[in-house]
Amino acid sequence: MIVLTSAHSAGVSIYMPPDTIPVTLPTVEIKSLQESKTLHSSTPFQRIDARRIKEAGITDISDALRRLPGVNLRDYGGAGGLKTVSVRGLGSEHTSVVYDGVALSDCQSGQIDLSRYSLDNVRTISLYAGDSDDIFMPARAAASASSLYISSFTVPESDEASTHLKAQMRVGAFGYYNPFARFSQRFGKLFSLSGNAEFVHSRNDYPFTLKNGTLVTRERREHSKMNAWHGELNGNLDFGSGRTLSAKVYWYDNSRDLPGPVIYYVNKSEEHLREKNFFAQTSYKGRLSDRFSILAISKFNWAKSAYTDINGKYPGGKLDNRYTQRETYATASLLYIPSDNLLLDYSADWAWNNLTSNTRTAIRPYRHSLLQTIAAKYSVGRLTAMARALYSIYINRAKDGAAGKDADRLSPMVSLSYKVTDVADLFVRASYKNIFRLPTFNEAYFDNYGSINLNPETTDQYNIGVTYQSHSLSWLSGVTVTCDGYLNHVRNKIVAVPFNMFVWSMTNLGKVRVLGVDATLSAEFALHPGHSLMLNGSYSYQRAQIRTSRSGSDWNNQVAYIPENSGSASVTWLNPWADLALHTTACGSRFTANSNFAETRLSGYADFGVTLSRKLQFGKYSMEGRFDILNIFDKQYEIVARYPMPGRSWRFTVEFNM
Repeated sequence: MIVLTSAHSAGVSIYMPPDTIPVTLPTVEIKSLQESKTLHSSTPFQRIDARRIKEAGITDISDALRRLPGVNLRDYGGAGGLKTVSVRGLGSEHTSVVYDGVALSDCQSGQIDLSRYSLDNVRTISLYAGDSDDIFMPARAAASASSLYISSFTVPESDEASTHLKAQMRVGAFGYYNPFARFSQRFGKLFSLSGNAEFVHSRNDYPFTLKNGTLVTRERREHSKMNAWHGELNGNLDFGSGRTLSAKVYWYDNSRDLPGPVIYYVNKSEEHLREKNFFAQTSYKGRLSDRFSILAISKFNWAKSAYTDINGKYPGGKLDNRYTQRETYATASLLYIPSDNLLLDYSADWAWNNLTSNTRTAIRPYRHSLLQTIAAKYSVGRLTAMARALYSIYINRAKDGAAGKDADRLSPMVSLSYKVTDVADLFVRASYKNIFRLPTFNEAYFDNYGSINLNPETTDQYNIGVTYQSHSLSWLSGVTVTCDGYLNHVRNKIVAVPFNMFVWSMTNLGKVRVLGVDATLSAEFALHPGHSLMLNGSYSYQRAQIRTSRSGSDWNNQVAYIPENSGSASVTWLNPWADLALHTTACGSRFTANSNFAETRLSGYADFGVTLSRKLQFGKYSMEGRFDILNIFDKQYEIVARYPMPGRSWRFTVEFNM
């Protein structure tokens, strides 16, 4: 966000976040943060804000991510089903998720379930393939191959001391209903308080078609009911002069039946999963002087999962596994600005994680992590250069058995951005990043599936790209185009192949090479006063090849569940009566195993939807209605093998704001 601080006859001084440079300009054109960062970023960057979420007919966070290039989503179908994100073929464990400035964690699986977070409370979703272009951030945010930033409405949008309330009800097919409420209150200029809560219920008993040779039957998903709710409370103190203190408390509780894979006519399951998650975090950010700024964060995270399965194959006829993980985390960053062109940052993180369970093979592992980064950002003329070095130390221990190996590594990163000409907004960029990750606790210790002998994954990421934005015309508000080509080298890649929604088998592939291209296009056309047309599109090509041994049977095979081709498109007509959005996401065929046999191929799909919405304003109050038809052509497809996705469905939303 750009904040105007003062105006002079010669120009306007603007203050930007501490990782940018304050300048004085003769004239100032305020552009959207999305456009500015997408164009200038030295690493691949995409952002979706709350405005585009509404206008493009996006229905949840997973739908938003499907609109971004290079993203592969694991989705088991139905409302609230497990949803994890992988970027550029590197696996979900390589993608960190940063929620309101603090990284989320799951030491057990390394995967963040995005269905736990409500799109109705999202201000922006940002995705960096590689490193963030900001240097003033915790070291953990740089410790992954890619980063997903989710920013919520934690601070009231207005500076006035008033109360803001949003109440919403959403209902839909297959027994879906989802009430949501958010409030914010500003107490003068110093303190603000906000909170939100939602409940989601769904039977998820959607129909699907089952084919067994020439026999085709119509079945219905069973044992898939879900009840989930989550709540957040946020406090923010603004001391002025760029000094803020914020705090967040979060609670999540989900009780759901696991339907299991559809294996011909065996559609019944007795599996159940109960998940709870609590975390509390505080963050202080402020300027110590004109040259120094500090960022300090602390967090405690607790998560518990209880998996049960009633089956005669278990002793006593029931499997009951319970897992509890805890994390204590602290970080501090110091930003130094020695000149108008140079910024320097040092960040240090410490985290302690442990995992306990009631399984007979539980050894109560724990891990100390110490991460340190030194970063520099230099801008001169049309050139911006950034470099970062991350030094990681991991100490693994277990109270009741053998632990995984300790590890320490230096991981460098460098990126460049250059504006080709002053006449047009045309930028070229290039970046390189080396990073590694240790096996998660599941990968190392999980009963009958984990192995402490798994090697850490190491990745080298190379990227070169171009961004362009046209100048506005009377009928064209602007066109933005991005295109990036990349090469990823992965050594000792760990692939998690799903057995069901909670149990995974681990295998180490050795070497993988990923060649790819990501491209996006966005444009807005002014058709007539009060009427405009918005176009958004993305395309990705990913060739993720196993390169362990030329003599191996899987040499040059595509890695399981990674499509070569995928993309999305949406067109929105904004008008005075009712906004209309048409959208689609498409994915090419994939393989469910690294063997790439014909019988392991999953067919490609294209999922189309339509959204109709209308907003009414009554003074300071507003009401909005929205109707969505999802998968309008009733296409049956699977993202994970034998887990059919819902066919045609509908949702209706009523929202009230004051």
